[in-house]
Amino acid sequence: MKTTLRVLGLSISLVVALFVFLFVAYGMRSRLPPLPLRAIDRAEALSAFEGERQVATQLGMTLSEEGEASVTLVDGVGVWRRPIALGERECVAVIVTAYGYQSPRALAVQDVAADSSRITTHPIAPLSVQRGEGLVAQVQWCNWAAQARVAVAETRGTDPLMNSPFHEGVLHYAVYRGPWERVGGPLALTRGDLSAPGLASLGPEPAVLAAQPQVPPGARSLGAAIELTMAGARLLPANATTYQRLYDAVRGDLDAGVNPRVDPFVPPGDRWGLGLPVNFRQVTETALRGARQPPLHDAVIEVAENRFRRVLLVVDQGRLGASCATLMFTRLVVAQGAALMRHQGAERGVALPAQGNVVIDRQCPAGGVVIYTASDSDQETYRLDVYATTN
Repeated sequence: MKTTLRVLGLSISLVVALFVFLFVAYGMRSRLPPLPLRAIDRAEALSAFEGERQVATQLGMTLSEEGEASVTLVDGVGVWRRPIALGERECVAVIVTAYGYQSPRALAVQDVAADSSRITTHPIAPLSVQRGEGLVAQVQWCNWAAQARVAVAETRGTDPLMNSPFHEGVLHYAVYRGPWERVGGPLALTRGDLSAPGLASLGPEPAVLAAQPQVPPGARSLGAAIELTMAGARLLPANATTYQRLYDAVRGDLDAGVNPRVDPFVPPGDRWGLGLPVNFRQVTETALRGARQPPLHDAVIEVAENRFRRVLLVVDQGRLGASCATLMFTRLVVAQGAALMRHQGAERGVALPAQGNVVIDRQCPAGGVVIYTASDSDQETYRLDVYATTN
């Protein structure tokens, strides 16, 4: 019993001693001066800034405006905004750095419809945004039509454990501008992550413009450009041969019926359109007078187990009217890559090389029936140009 009491007393003494030690240590710590924040020197910030100037000038942009603004942290974040009136086919680069007790954490060019009190994520994403640690940030963007934009920068305190609203900082900024033709459009931009919705909002014209340098030298057009949509496979020409090839590819090993929906947007009088119906379900139901039918499958083929691709085009190359033919597919969103596959015979498909938003397939001699497919998640429109070429 005495031994137990002796052990208990010793334990209590140790606990009390530890408590006293922590209390004294905390009291001493509270009397120490606070750890100083790391202040970023102005010369250090501007040195990093100069390197980013060269990035903008190498793209053919020139300085439009430059200045400084004080930024105060609110809930640990400082925000700087600058409206930018961008003209038609004009590109912009915005560069920021900060000195004092703040540093950039994100920079964006976004639509004026977005809430510019912060860099937005929903429902309107930035057109171009750069995030991360560093002394300097830069974003770039190109307008196709004249439209106002806004640059928004967010800063953070240099010591995240001491993000006081009283830790002031100064943001140094510059805006550079240049014409689309000299810069090279969005494909040439080197700073910022360009958003897919932003690029899509530019429309198809810049994508077509970017594709023009890839037209084969000496090529002769075999007709007007053709738009290929995901609404249905285009048959070129729309005859029994191309339809049968599409039917067989879509059906695969399935026992159910097939509706290889052909492109419903073929313009009247198109040289390739021979009058095949758009929706074969309607034909089947009419022929069988409303009898129940198995499910019908659209123009999607299975290239691997549970991996599908959507048919864009079926071409009977021997009917194109040229011994050597070049098909140029332009995905009508600038600065977004195209990814198409070519299927001939029993093969599962071969990926075609892409250059930006353009895929080119050259066949010499041109012959056989070929299927071209896109990812089943790709919902963009493609433009097809068919050329007679020498090789």
